Amino acid sequence: MKDHLLELKELRTSFFTHVGEVKAIRGVSFHLDKGEALGIVGESGSGKSVTSMSIMRLLQHPGKIVGGEINFNGENLIDKSDKEMQSIRGNDIAMIFQDPMTSLNPVYTVGDQIIEAIVKHQKISKADARKKAIEMLNLVGIPSPEKRIDQYPHEFSGGMRQRAMIAMALSCEPQLLIADEPTTALDVTIQAQILELMKDLKNKLDTSIILITHDLGVVADVCSRIIVMYGGIILEEGRSEDIFYNPKHPYTLGLLKSIPKLADKEDKERLIPIPGSPPDLLKPPKGCPFAARCEYAMKVCIDKMPEYTYVKEDHRSMCWLLHPDAPKVDSINKNLKEDK
Repeated sequence: MKDHLLELKELRTSFFTHVGEVKAIRGVSFHLDKGEALGIVGESGSGKSVTSMSIMRLLQHPGKIVGGEINFNGENLIDKSDKEMQSIRGNDIAMIFQDPMTSLNPVYTVGDQIIEAIVKHQKISKADARKKAIEMLNLVGIPSPEKRIDQYPHEFSGGMRQRAMIAMALSCEPQLLIADEPTTALDVTIQAQILELMKDLKNKLDTSIILITHDLGVVADVCSRIIVMYGGIILEEGRSEDIFYNPKHPYTLGLLKSIPKLADKEDKERLIPIPGSPPDLLKPPKGCPFAARCEYAMKVCIDKMPEYTYVKEDHRSMCWLLHPDAPKVDSINKNLKEDK
């Protein structure tokens, strides 16, 4: 059996607030292999970022991992001390946050911040760390890195700051890079450049990537597998082509129908939003978390959580419509075909 670089088993994370326990992650299991890019998509509040913060062990009070395993290179990160995690963060697992302006310290030069990360995790001199920082800035496509290294974050554009964050994250050659909404604050042209850069670096450095986003369009070109999260649960997981061309959950279909498409002037289509709101995770529904918003919902969807159905070995969906005894509803695939 192949050993995975990262494997989550029934991860559960909650926030213990003054009004009760918010069950943000409710039994999430997935794996990631070396050199693979995995996309995690879903609406705000679906549990994507909490999953990444749990992996990094960066949850602030009142957040707490309450169950499950996070195995990285065969070792459970939940059992690691804070000191052990400090040596893993940045060195073995690095993270890029969605707003580079708040992630970079405005009173230090960009170079100082990258050099500090290198010196902290690698036993090299400051002079050698500076050389490596210049190499990294060059690698991520920042022009005149010898000059730029001594500039402050406010002297960089939004796209340049995000490139600097990627340079810092990759400076210690981590095995895993987690990118949490890395293109949200950027315009579409810069978004495309950043995604192309991440794909290029994955191929050059063989770094595994988890790309977290609310936009399915963003993961299409970078990730070979996609996880669709909602209400703290994985509703569907499969290879990118399966998610885009053969979705097996109504929520996945809803996300796909809300992606803008290039169309002729005579062929304008309205975007179809998903009606309703995500569930209250203070009192999670006992059935499928998407049932209240699903046009195909049956009584069993509201009363009982479905189990995963494996459409094929690497494609699973949590939906009662896939049960052998369910009414034959082929609208999911029919609707998708109509969209093409």
